[in-house]
Parts: sequence; structure tokens; C-alpha cells
Amino acid sequence: MQGVGFRPAVWRVAKELGLCGYVRNRSDGVEVVILGSRRGEFLERLQKSLPQNARIDEIVAQECEEEFDDFVILESEEGKNGTLLMPDLSICEDCLKELFDPSDRRYRYPLINCTNCGPRYTIIEDLPYDRKNTTMAPFAMCKACETEYKDPKSRFYHAQPIGCNECGPKVRFGKLEGFGAIEAATEAIKEDKIVAIKGVGGFHLVCRESAAEELRRRKRRSKKPFAVMFGSIEAIEAVCEVSEKERELILSKERPIVVVKKKGGFTGAAPDIDRLGVFLPYSGIYHLLFSLLDEPLIVTSANVSEEPIVKDEDEMERLGIADAVLFYDRKIERSCDDSVVAAAEGKPLFYRLSRGFAPKSFYSPKPFPPILAVGARQKNTIAFAKERSIVLSPHIGDIKNVESFEYFQKVVDDFGRIYDFEPEIVVCDAHPGYETTQFAKGLGKKVIEVQHHRAHVWAALAELELEHGVHWSEWVGFAWDGTGYGDDGKIWGGEAFVGDERRYRFDYFKICGGEKAIKDTRLQGWSLAKAHGAQLGDRLFEVAYEKNINCFETSSVGRLFDAAAFLAGLCEKVDFDGEAGMLMERAYRGWEIGHYDFTIEPVIKIDFAALLRDDKPLIPTRFINTLAAIILQIAKKEQKPVILTGGVFQNVTLLSLAVKLLRSEGIPYFFPTATPINDGGIALGQVWRAVKNGVI
Repeated sequence: MQGVGFRPAVWRVAKELGLCGYVRNRSDGVEVVILGSRRGEFLERLQKSLPQNARIDEIVAQECEEEFDDFVILESEEGKNGTLLMPDLSICEDCLKELFDPSDRRYRYPLINCTNCGPRYTIIEDLPYDRKNTTMAPFAMCKACETEYKDPKSRFYHAQPIGCNECGPKVRFGKLEGFGAIEAATEAIKEDKIVAIKGVGGFHLVCRESAAEELRRRKRRSKKPFAVMFGSIEAIEAVCEVSEKERELILSKERPIVVVKKKGGFTGAAPDIDRLGVFLPYSGIYHLLFSLLDEPLIVTSANVSEEPIVKDEDEMERLGIADAVLFYDRKIERSCDDSVVAAAEGKPLFYRLSRGFAPKSFYSPKPFPPILAVGARQKNTIAFAKERSIVLSPHIGDIKNVESFEYFQKVVDDFGRIYDFEPEIVVCDAHPGYETTQFAKGLGKKVIEVQHHRAHVWAALAELELEHGVHWSEWVGFAWDGTGYGDDGKIWGGEAFVGDERRYRFDYFKICGGEKAIKDTRLQGWSLAKAHGAQLGDRLFEVAYEKNINCFETSSVGRLFDAAAFLAGLCEKVDFDGEAGMLMERAYRGWEIGHYDFTIEPVIKIDFAALLRDDKPLIPTRFINTLAAIILQIAKKEQKPVILTGGVFQNVTLLSLAVKLLRSEGIPYFFPTATPINDGGIALGQVWRAVKNGVI
């Protein structure tokens, strides 16, 4: 990856050891020529002093006969065959110190950055990563910045977005510039105005908690939680329960949104649930903003529900949600949402892989043919394999409307152009109605379809091998989520695979109401109750159910969660994906409450008649305990390592309980910790199954 300060690190080590030669970026990596007797020591010391964002995947060494009398950094070799895009980086401690140092020339410069931090993915127009190929090209460096840019000893050496108050992009709020613009924006927020702020990867809508309801009205988002930004970790810990791992994630250099348990309050940001997405400032603009405020702020993506995040000023004006706009005049080349992560059993659990973490690249000792995977319909990402790399894109979103599909196409085209990538094979979901599937089949390439839930399991296997260096030759993979097109044309979502064989599944249950039922938990609850002999008293529904009008069958655990939440009296409708599961988590009381009876033959059947007779407050606990007990029983029966994946396992209570039960029996387990456990990882699984099953 370019833009991580690798060449200056090489230069410093070589100079310290008195070696001659050169270092330069090439299209297939970094080339270092070393002359001198301490070459072995050079490699050893280099690997111990890598920049924080650099990594070495492979070292290839050979003898050469060149002569040099110094060590220098050469200009990059043109080309982009093996170069990888770098994620955007949050502000580093050195830049933060200078930002608030009145004696520093970058004092209060909102867009401060250096080689160790700042925008990357969102400003690159082409590779190699040089200033002329970024959206910083229009901004000529002043003499002071140019001197730092050319000095290998400087923290700003070849920092492509380098700038200062004199020569860099300007932050504006109305007619005000610089810190004055940020002061004015802060005053507007204090007056309960909704202010659009241009972040690293797109605009945010920012307001106080007291303005949350107005923001919900304008954004057409009735209950889905908003993230909340705090000025410090201490401020978060004052209102939330923060574990050691959650604290580590909040303070990490990527600065993601971290979902934690709130102690109370924040009903505007997160109504009805006991979780809150919290994060810290990650750019100069937000650090300056919080230097003027002593309260947390709602900070959410600027978009209308289910549309891509807005990145341009004219789009922001057309959106018409904000009362005022704080922006800067550097173009965002491609948008990138904030990453969202939770913690489970001391490990990260990704809900959205984006700013700071993505594009996510994996290195393989084995080369691949050019493969494009177009992912799923919800929480879409794309992935491609080329040479020895697999790259997973940042979060794209749900492909539910024209705007989101056009954005998906733009990301595919963008990656193809930047990486000079033309796929030979395209991998897609097996659902014939998915826009991504139709897109794949329209490219005129060889197309491979991978069933949705198999892709979930293969995504976990890909991460296990590529990220953690572990290869399992056999496994039982639990892929539980809301929906996925099955081999039999029905809606799956409660499957357990042994290898590629679907060996266990939840009993199909019929849901009446069609697509409307996905949001209307009453229809799911009534359907489950009707299937187990309950008399509902709603004649219209019962006739439709009995005559199979607008009904579908599913094995989905996600739908079972929704039905159970309704039967427990927690909700009649859901406003966002996973809401019912979060309400069930809030009501959970512990393993000691027990679970419902079930059978595995291999169709999994739960005693839902007992659930219907149960006290409503006990239903959430016993239902979650039942799911965990089912996992344990199948795992003990198969005696193979266990994979837990799919959107249902975003439920930290269920995931943690299942892990504890498996651990108590000494059964190896794995769940994704570096890629999304939900549909955001599907594209990776599509690539990996195609590669590993030898169909290429």
C-alpha cells in the first residue's frame, strides 16, 4: 500500500546503518536496493520499525551489481498493477498536538494531516498515489509545506494531502472561513439547528439530542438509532457501560462507531433500545468543534433513508435537510460511511466495514485469475481477486432503489478503473431477482452463482485462513440471518452446513403478508401462532393464511426472532433491520431461566406451543437460550469445529452465549472478527468459495 510512510522508514533505517542504495514504489510493491555488509541487520531492523499502517506480505531477495555512494528515495515507478488503495486514517497524535499549539503554523488548521494520518481512499483519483492523482492537485503547496513534503526526515514527507492555513483547502460556513467558520457552526448547533458537516467520506447531519425528533422527521427515520459523537472517552464512560475491548475499539486509530450498552437517556438518539453507537472525533474539524462544546452530538450520515451518503455540496443543498452547511473546498472523490463495530467475547464484531478499515485487502501466496464478486442485496460490498490479493470494498449499502444501484455500479466501475482490473469471472448471489445478480449476468463474462448462506460460511473461512492463517478441512457452519434464496426456491435463513452440504435447517414456517410482513412483526407472530394451533380472531388474516394467499415459507431465524418479539409483546412493527433482536436482548435475563424443548432430525423443530403458553416476559430469554442450545447440540453431534455467521449473530447476547457453551465443551469455534458477520462479508465468501471449490 502506498501512503503509509514506508519509504521514509526504509530511508531512516538505511541511513542509521550507513548503507547505500535506494528505495522506490513500483507497481508490484516496493523495491529496495541495499549495498553494504549489514543487509541482514537492515531487514531485521526494518521489520521492527514499520510505520503503524504498513505491513510486509512477502520479501523476495536477489543479488544485484549496482553501485551507489548514498541512500536515496527515488520517484515512484508509474503503474498500478499491484498497488492497493489505503483506507482513510484518523488524525494522529502529532497532528492533534499541532492543531492546538498556538505557536505552530498549522494551529487550528481544520484539515491538518501527515504521512501517518488523513484522507486516502476518498481523495485518490488514480494510482499511483501521488498528489497529482488526488483531489489535492488544484492546491499548490506553499514554500513551507513543499520543504516538509520533500524532506525524508519530516513527518510530512510525501504526505499527498499536505496543506496549511495558507495553501490548503478552506473550510467555510456562509461567508466565514477557517476556525471562524467552525465557531459559527458551533453556535448554530447550540441553537438546536441541524448542521451538515463535510466529513472525510461525505456529509454528516449534526445536532444536539434535543433536536433529534426534528432530524428524524426531516430524514424520514422514525426509530433507527443515530450515532453519538463524544468529546472524550471519559464522557462516553459516564453514560455508557464500556468493556475493556469496547474501550480499545473506541480509542483505536480507526475511530469507528462502537455499539455499547447505555446506562440510560439518549431516547432521541436510540429510542426503545439499551444500546448506543458512540465514537470520538477523528478529524481536525470535529476536534475543533468539540473544543468549543461540552456535550455529545448526534452525528449521522447525510442522506434520505436507504440512499447513499451525500458527498457533494450541491447534493447537500438539494437534500434540504440541514439548516446550514459547514464544508471545505476539497472534492471527495468517492464517499465512505463510518465503520460500525461491537465487541463480543473480547473480539470485534463488525456491522459495517468502511472508513478506517476498508478497502480491506488480503494477501495470498497463491495467485488468482481476475475475479469480481458483486455481493448481496443488503449491506452490499463488492470484492475482487487479482494476482495475490483479494480486496473487499467499503460498505455500499442496501440495493433498494435507483440511487443505491447507481452507486453500486459506480463503485464497480471505479475499482475497475483504479486497479486497471477487467474480470474474467463474475460471482454473484443465486437469487434471480437481485439487481446484483442481473448486473453480473449482463457483463458478458463467465458467471458463478453462490448460494447466499454458503457464501456467509465461506466468507468466515476466507478470513480464518487469510487473516489468521488457520485452515479447517472440515467444519459445521451455522448461517443464520433474515433472508436468502435457497436451492429449493424457498427463503432460507436458519441453516447449518457440514462442508457444502446443508445438513440441518429450521423447520419451514409459512408467513402470510408477503414482503409487508418483513416490517410487520404482527404478521410473522400471527403466522407462527396459527401454525401451532392458535385461534387469532382476525378472520381476514386466517382466510389468507389458510388459502395460501400472499404467503411464503422460510427457515429464517431472523424471522423467528421477529415473531418471538411480537409474541413477547415487545413490538408490532420494526423500523430497521435487527430492531426486534435488540429488543429481545434488552429483555434477556440469563441462561438459568432455561429453554424450550426442541428436536433435530435433522429438521430443527422448536416447541412453539410452549412458547405461546409462556409468560411474555420470559419468552425473549428462553428463545435465545433455545437457539444457543441448538448450536451446542448439533456441534456435539458433529464433533467438528464450528463457524457462527450471518446477521442473526450480530446479536451479541446470542453470540456470546453460544461461544460460552461451545467453549465449555472444548469445541473449536470461529466467528468473523475482521470482516462483517452480516451480508457485508458475502462478496468475500463468493470469491473464496469459487476459488476453493475449483470451479475456476
